[in-house]
Amino acid sequence: MTTEIQAPPTTTAPVFVALSGGVDSAVAACLLKEEHTNVIGISHRHWPESRCCSTACIDRCAEQCEDMGIPYSAVDCIVEFAQQIVDNFVASYERGVTPNPCVLCNEQIRFDLMVDKYYRQKGEEPAADFKLATGHYARVVRHDGRYRLRRGIDPDKDQSYMLHRLSQRELSRCIFPLGNMHKAEVRAMAEKLGLKSAKESDSQDICFVQGRYQEFIRQYSETVQKPGPILDREGNQLGEHEGIAFYTRGQRSGLGLNGGPWYVVETNLQTNQVVVGRREDLLERAFTISDIHWGAAPRQEPFECVVQTRYRSQARSCIVEPAAGDAATVRLSEASADVTPGQSAVFYEEDWVVGGGIIQDFIR
Repeated sequence: MTTEIQAPPTTTAPVFVALSGGVDSAVAACLLKEEHTNVIGISHRHWPESRCCSTACIDRCAEQCEDMGIPYSAVDCIVEFAQQIVDNFVASYERGVTPNPCVLCNEQIRFDLMVDKYYRQKGEEPAADFKLATGHYARVVRHDGRYRLRRGIDPDKDQSYMLHRLSQRELSRCIFPLGNMHKAEVRAMAEKLGLKSAKESDSQDICFVQGRYQEFIRQYSETVQKPGPILDREGNQLGEHEGIAFYTRGQRSGLGLNGGPWYVVETNLQTNQVVVGRREDLLERAFTISDIHWGAAPRQEPFECVVQTRYRSQARSCIVEPAAGDAATVRLSEASADVTPGQSAVFYEEDWVVGGGIIQDFIR
């Protein structure tokens, strides 16, 4: 049996709306205020002057809530965010893999810690029946006794990829009011409601990094990066790199090489080498993943589905072969240049999220 639960029945239970100061979360709050009597705006301060929790964003969120007549609170998650998200971000680059901090933040901070800290700072236990709404373009559905993620109906805005690691406990509390809407509808609704954020541009890239991620790593990490050779695939040295942490697979800019275009194909931490090649050298057909989170019941046998290996990448047909523990092998029907260790590989059957894991290595 399948039950849509985009918005639960009207209830006096607390319904928290995670606000960023942007148009999507503001419209979500307006929609929920029409149906619930206990809507609370909430944001998490997770990095000093981050693009989505700067002083200006927090002030805008507070103003939005005042206009809507709902209470608002900004909770401090800076220490936990630094330890769980930023440290992992920097350490991943230093290991030569490309992290996905937004996926990790959703799992560990926004949908878990944020509301817990709200109650903690009030000296209260969390309400057993609270809900958490966001402006994500995704849907959550109760299907065959489990909460399942589905893509949002707007293919250009679907954000289920970013939410695939949410647990059953977290999904049971989620409301995604925009899952059945298109972005153009949301913008039009914001204009009609007179929301000040109606003209705000969508957030892009990693919220806590201002400028180039390489400069962020230089300032944040105590590890001194060692220069080393940039080689082509035949082993010829073409130049010198500034440190393994500053290069990521698929990178084209900032290499300073003649005879391009060149793309980073591989970084080798052991030899301190960066290997470059042409665009076609990035194509891969098979890879391994670990740390799988299953949206449906865990799979034990090989199955066909489509896989998305980056947030905005094209979904491709594949065969997933589950292995011992939380690992699997993924074999693509056609080669892709969008497979990068450290990124998430998320599996879909039609618009249902089957599960996903972290890309580890290639099978050649």
